[in-house]
Amino acid sequence: MIGEKAQQNSRSDEESVYWLAFHDKSKLLPTRKAVRIFDHFGSLKALLQVSNLHYHKFEMDDHTIRKLARYVHRINLSDIDKMLKIIKIRDFNIVRYVDEKYPKMLKDIEDPPLFILHKGSLLSFDNCIAIAGTRDASYYGRFMARKISKFLASNGYTIVSGLARGIDEWAHCGALEASGGRTIAVLAWMNPIYPSEHSHLANDIMKRGAIISELLMNPQDKSGPSKFVQRNRITSGISHCVVAIESEDEGGTVHQVRIALDQKKRVLALKPKGSNRNARKGFKLFMDMGATPIEYSRGFLKRLQIDFPPVKEKRLDSFSTYPIDDFVRE
Repeated sequence: MIGEKAQQNSRSDEESVYWLAFHDKSKLLPTRKAVRIFDHFGSLKALLQVSNLHYHKFEMDDHTIRKLARYVHRINLSDIDKMLKIIKIRDFNIVRYVDEKYPKMLKDIEDPPLFILHKGSLLSFDNCIAIAGTRDASYYGRFMARKISKFLASNGYTIVSGLARGIDEWAHCGALEASGGRTIAVLAWMNPIYPSEHSHLANDIMKRGAIISELLMNPQDKSGPSKFVQRNRITSGISHCVVAIESEDEGGTVHQVRIALDQKKRVLALKPKGSNRNARKGFKLFMDMGATPIEYSRGFLKRLQIDFPPVKEKRLDSFSTYPIDDFVRE
């Protein structure tokens, strides 16, 4: 029995190496096409023998096949195996598009990730609402991010944000202040945690929620900054709607709002307060883009509960669970 389990783990590890080999290669091999190949052959190993693929069956032209062949020729499986070892050492879970645990709503977006890496006590994406906003937040913006997130988390929603400085961090903190509150941080990459000063916050998040990403490591090249925009499609993809708390008329939150609207997700924009010119510019832009203006109120919650009623939380035994810390309340 032990030997049989070891063989199953070995086969699982081997298959994981093939999935890792094509991570972040959606332009070369879109996820749904890779899944069709997996369904046909029972493994992505078939991609390493490009000449055996039925090109027309998988709608690949000669140019695509040549590019895929060049990429396959450069793959070093021993390097991919090292990546898998890092994933295991850090207790990250690989959740593939074909796995039952893969977020159902994420499958509906135009370019879903081939897999996501996950770590934490929660793998439920049924009640997610994303909170987005500027890193350079005002006191009012930070206060409202925290208050709205706590309010929503107290009423059964999981708060999704990006662990960034500013609105994101206060959204996560607000969710964790709620009794039984849950939150998910969608990261540009899993290792190292960015920004580094939020490592402790990430640990707290994992105790009652999760951190997820489609990338293991910081690419450490010119593509690095683009990964922050790239992850936005996951943030809104797993969420019923996006609440924009405070933003200028350019930057990451604008990208997030645009992506959410492209995904046909509702965007709710909090009306700014006072004479914050930058926040007013961002709010006006969001209105022009098609967002719905909101103010913090019980009516706001009732509207969400009608449109997106919370469902019972699901925890999965196959993932590690963590004790819930006591958080200081106001």
